[in-house]
Amino acid sequence: MLYKHKNIADVLSMSVREAFAHFAVHQPVARVLQTMVDVGLDYIRLGQPATTLSGGEAQRIKLSRELAKRGTGNTLYILDEPSTGLHFEDVRKLLEVLARLVDAGNTVVVIEHNLDIIKTADWSRRRHARRTTHRRRHARNCGQSQRQLHRAVS
Repeated sequence: MLYKHKNIADVLSMSVREAFAHFAVHQPVARVLQTMVDVGLDYIRLGQPATTLSGGEAQRIKLSRELAKRGTGNTLYILDEPSTGLHFEDVRKLLEVLARLVDAGNTVVVIEHNLDIIKTADWSRRRHARRTTHRRRHARNCGQSQRQLHRAVS
C-alpha cells in the first residue's frame, strides 16, 4: 500500500520534519507531528527505536503527545530536567512550549539546572545540601526535633 508514492518503510525512515511536510493535509497526523517539531524533535526518525532516545528526548515525546491533545487548561505537568542534552536553540523551543502550556492555564513544575530555564520561572526554589546539613547539625545541638527542622528548611 502506498500513500503519495511512499510505503510504510519509507514513512518510518522519514524524519519528523519530512513526515510533517508529507502528511500536512491530514490534520490529526499533522497536529501530532507539529507538536514534535515545536518541542525540537524534528530530527528524530519516525521508526527510531525508543531505546535509542535520550531521557530528555523521551520526556519531550511525552510532552508533545500531551500538547497534541485538546487541553482543559487544568493540568499539572512535572518535568525532570527536560533540557538534558539539548542545543541552545532546542532549549528556546522548549521554553516556548512550556510558556504555551502556562498561558493555557496549566501548571508546569520543572526540576532543572539549566539557568536559561530557571530564569524564566515565575517561582524558583533552590535547595542546598550544605545548608541543610548545617541546619541538621545545629538542630541536634539545640535539641530541636526533626519536625521543627523540617518546618525551618521548608
